[in-house]
Amino acid sequence: MPTGDQNYSRGEDTSLFSLVFQEILKSPAGSISFARFMELALYDPEAGYYANPLERKIGRKGDFFTSVSVGETFGLLLAYGINEAWRAAGGGAWVVVEQGAHDGQLARDILAGLDEIGGGLERRVEYRIVEPRGSIRESLSAHLAERPDDRLKVVPSLVAARAPAGIFLCNELLDAFPVALVVRRGGKWMENRVACRGDELGWREEELTPDLEKLAADWGNDLEEGFQAELSPGLDSWVTDVSGLFERGNWWVLDYGYEIAERIVAARRGGTLRCYEGHRASEDPLVRPGELDITAHTNFTALAAAAQRAGLEARPLTDQHRFLIEVGRPWLLSLEGTPPSGSDAARLRQWQTLTHPSLMGQQFRVARFTKEQSPPSE
Repeated sequence: MPTGDQNYSRGEDTSLFSLVFQEILKSPAGSISFARFMELALYDPEAGYYANPLERKIGRKGDFFTSVSVGETFGLLLAYGINEAWRAAGGGAWVVVEQGAHDGQLARDILAGLDEIGGGLERRVEYRIVEPRGSIRESLSAHLAERPDDRLKVVPSLVAARAPAGIFLCNELLDAFPVALVVRRGGKWMENRVACRGDELGWREEELTPDLEKLAADWGNDLEEGFQAELSPGLDSWVTDVSGLFERGNWWVLDYGYEIAERIVAARRGGTLRCYEGHRASEDPLVRPGELDITAHTNFTALAAAAQRAGLEARPLTDQHRFLIEVGRPWLLSLEGTPPSGSDAARLRQWQTLTHPSLMGQQFRVARFTKEQSPPSE
């Protein structure tokens, strides 16, 4: 994490490195927010890390693991939960909406799980993947068409995914939202911005903008000198948009992160920003921009507050261990009394990875929200 007006470095001359320099030089402030740098580093359509997400390998041969890369069991367990949510809602037409779907593997695993479960939803469900970037939407659609499923569609926006009833889910989406970096300095919050000196990139501390001051207020003013935090400027608008998907339904957000009360401890005073490449972590996002994955832990306190403002009702935050036990109970009960073999044995090994407290079980959290009735007419 940045430590103030220092640590300038040349880095490597990637395509994005030049774009960042140009943007800084055009800025009247002589610097840009790290949120803007992160947006460019991850999502620039030509030079960003996710410019060609289908080419980014996930799992053992990639830069990081996800629950989806563990195997099909994650999707099967989610399918059980989706099926139960549909049944509790009284059946009928039901839409599953996913954002941040990468190559669509989770969608395929969930649909296969619904087929295996049976009960009727598999014949009535429509699965909509939201992908706003045109070129990526086209490549993802072509990729999914290699094994066509009429239930599976790729749509350009959350608005295009709307339905009367359904369930929204995203897995490791919010940790890739661009964040501004702030630090306690002299009894107040300051912003760490990206600046340049000659042909080097580095950090510059500046006063907070009014928008960031509002976000920083959630952290309070009693934290120690040098404490660093991440603020997500786009979170509220995203929650507002995603809350409008259904008149009644469920929202599941799965990611790693903390509530603020957990975050404001001395052990985490340096912030949660991390970069990954080949499963190796670093804390310097300014080196080789566009070629490193950049993440920050999800602020579940801010997420819950935004959801409440958007009219959603929050259920208690839980971890992946407890959540998968809850939704996967029918599957677990079906295995009782039978020695696991074949596919069941493989699924149990995946289950252990997904739920073990020292692996993914406590590392990942699940935020769940509901909307039971249509909003009143104006």
